[in-house]
Amino acid sequence: MKNFKAPDFLAVADKLKADMRRHAKVYCLRWFDDSFQNQGFTDAAFKAWDKRDPDRSPGRAVLIDTTFLRKSIGILKEDETTVTFGTHVPYAAVHNYGLRVRAVQNVRGFHRVRNGKREQVQPHTRKMDTQYKQRQFMGESQQMMDNLDQWLIAQIKQRFTNS
Repeated sequence: MKNFKAPDFLAVADKLKADMRRHAKVYCLRWFDDSFQNQGFTDAAFKAWDKRDPDRSPGRAVLIDTTFLRKSIGILKEDETTVTFGTHVPYAAVHNYGLRVRAVQNVRGFHRVRNGKREQVQPHTRKMDTQYKQRQFMGESQQMMDNLDQWLIAQIKQRFTNS
C-alpha cells in the first residue's frame, strides 16, 4: 500500500490569495487606462464620452492633452482585504464625476493696445461658473468585476484539481 500525501491546501490558498491581489491590481489599472484608449467607460455596457464643445483641438482625443491624468492613475491604499485605486491629480474628480466649478478669479491691472491707442485695464475680479460634462474613466465596473470573478474561479479549479 502506497502512502498518500495530502496537499497543503492552506499554502495553495495563500498563494492564490497573493496571486489574486497581484492580478487584480494589474487588471484594474489596465482597465482604467483602457478608458482613455476607448474614449469611454465600461460598466455594464460601454458609455462613450461626449465630444468637446467647441472642439478647439480637432483630431485630439478627449481628456488627453499632456497624458498627465492618464498616467497618474495608481494604487492609493492597499490592505489585506481591499485595494483602493485613484489619482493625486486635483482636477480628476471634476472630469470623472462631472462637477460644477465655481470660483472667483482676480485679474491684475495691465495695459493693452486697442484701436491703436494704449489703455489701462483696472484690477478687477471675475466670477467663473463652469459645469463640466461627466467623462468617467475609473470607478466600479460590473463587467470588470465579472471578469475578475471568472479568472478567480478558473484559478481555483486549476490549482485545487492539480494539488
